[in-house]
Amino acid sequence: MKPFYWGNSVSSMQTEGGYNEGGKSKSVYDIRQASDQVSDWHFANDNYHHFDEDLDLMQDLGMTMYRFSVSWSRVIKDGDGEINQEGLTFYDKLVDGCLKRNIQPMICLYHFDMPLHLAEKYDGFLSKETAEAFIRYGKVLVDHFKNRVKYWITFNEQNLYSQPGTFKIAGVMSDKHSLKDLYQITHNIMYCHAAIANYIHETTTECKIGGMLAYSEVYPSTCHGPLHHLFQDS
Repeated sequence: MKPFYWGNSVSSMQTEGGYNEGGKSKSVYDIRQASDQVSDWHFANDNYHHFDEDLDLMQDLGMTMYRFSVSWSRVIKDGDGEINQEGLTFYDKLVDGCLKRNIQPMICLYHFDMPLHLAEKYDGFLSKETAEAFIRYGKVLVDHFKNRVKYWITFNEQNLYSQPGTFKIAGVMSDKHSLKDLYQITHNIMYCHAAIANYIHETTTECKIGGMLAYSEVYPSTCHGPLHHLFQDS
C-alpha cells in the first residue's frame, strides 16, 4: 500500500521572519510596506527562531508531510552571488527536525519572493539572467538535500505565470507590461522547471519533482442551460 501523507504548506516570507539575520539578503517582500490590512513581512510568525515548536505542533496533530518554500535570498546572496552557508544551516535544522519527527519534508524552490537584486537589475523572470541564476540556486539545493528530501516542487502555483498577475509574482519591477513579456516569463519559468527536473532525474533516482497549480472550485450560477456547465468546465 502506498503511503498517504497529510500535512500543511507554507511559504518562507509568510512564516520565517529573520529578514535581516543569518546572512540573508533582501527579497522583494522585505521592502513592501505595511498597510491597514497587511503587516510588513519582516517577522511573520518567527518560524526562523521557533521552528522546533512549530514542528512539535505538527507532530502532535499527526502530520506526516511539511511543504515549505526555501528563501532564495537566504541561501544565495542577492540571488546570484555566493552561497550563504548560514542560510543552508537553517534549512538543515528544519529538514532534520522534520525527519526526526517522521515528517516528510517537501521543498518548494520559489514562492514569489524574488531576490531584490535580481528584480531591480533584471526584472526578475523576465530575463534569461534570472532564469540561469534560479537554475544554479536549484541545483545547489538539490545537491545539498537530495539524500534527505525526496519530494520537490519548483514553483508555487505555476499556472499563474501565464496570467496578467504574473508580473508581480515573477519579480518584475517595471510598470510597462506587454503580452510578449508575459509569454517570455512563461517560457523562462518552464525552462527553469525543465532544467531542475532533468537535473534531479540525472543525479538521483530517489527524488520526485513536480509543479503545483492554483485551483479554485467554480460552480454554475444556475442549473439551467448547457452553457452554464460549459463555462464551468472551461
